[in-house]
Amino acid sequence: MSACDLRDDAVGHAFSALEPDEDRALLAHLPHCAVCRRALAEAREVVAALGAAVPAVDPPPDLGRRVLAAARAEPGPPARPVPHRSASAPAPATPDADGTPAPSVRRRRLLTVVGGLAAAVVLGVGLVVAGAVLPTQEGRSDDPTAVLGQQADRIVDDARSRDPGLRSAVLRTQTGEPAAVVLDPGDVAAPIRMVPLALPGAGPSGDYVLWATGLPGNVPVAVAVLDPDDGLTRPVETTPGPASPPAPAPRGWAVSVEPGGSVPARPSTVVAVGLAAT
Repeated sequence: MSACDLRDDAVGHAFSALEPDEDRALLAHLPHCAVCRRALAEAREVVAALGAAVPAVDPPPDLGRRVLAAARAEPGPPARPVPHRSASAPAPATPDADGTPAPSVRRRRLLTVVGGLAAAVVLGVGLVVAGAVLPTQEGRSDDPTAVLGQQADRIVDDARSRDPGLRSAVLRTQTGEPAAVVLDPGDVAAPIRMVPLALPGAGPSGDYVLWATGLPGNVPVAVAVLDPDDGLTRPVETTPGPASPPAPAPRGWAVSVEPGGSVPARPSTVVAVGLAAT
């Protein structure tokens, strides 16, 4: 059985790696070429094997919440401009006379797709192994309170790895469940952030207000507002006044649910409190 110039396209068809015109040309060619039909059948067997290489594993129920909490705790990277193609950049590959990419381009594209699928299989196997090993190494528990506590510890450790002088607090509900983490850089130029973990619902139009407690005079001070819709912590605007010495660090924190767009003089519905870590 002799070779065929479209054998690579038969493999690419199995991996859905062809352009529409290449697909049409191959489908018209298949009834007349046993070599390409055999290559297509073998490639489909490989695709089926890749699909079964990684067992189906349901993600942990709190995975989404952990990912969102970690994302909110991470400062966003600055936007980068889109680079322009320089004059010395290599020119695109020249297509064949019929408008399809040259065979060398098709082969490179096919190798890229196959290599990507193989990498995905390796990564999937690694995730399955990690899913089986990491819970034991980290001592994860099925107790939601313990899981949230571990999550809070990871957020604090990660933030302190970037800012060793950072102050923190884990705010808990009346039942002792971790509800949020407060990250206080102790610098007016770096705003305080609150990372929600399991805050009680704020209602359709409510906001979470963060209060500093344990200050001189024992009067809570509103310092930030967290909008449940976007999870961003925004500092409370204060009226400029005469210069005064820096205020001492709060000994505690509290979060309350307030009507959206308003910050009262004192908290109304407190949902979580916590002491500042020393």
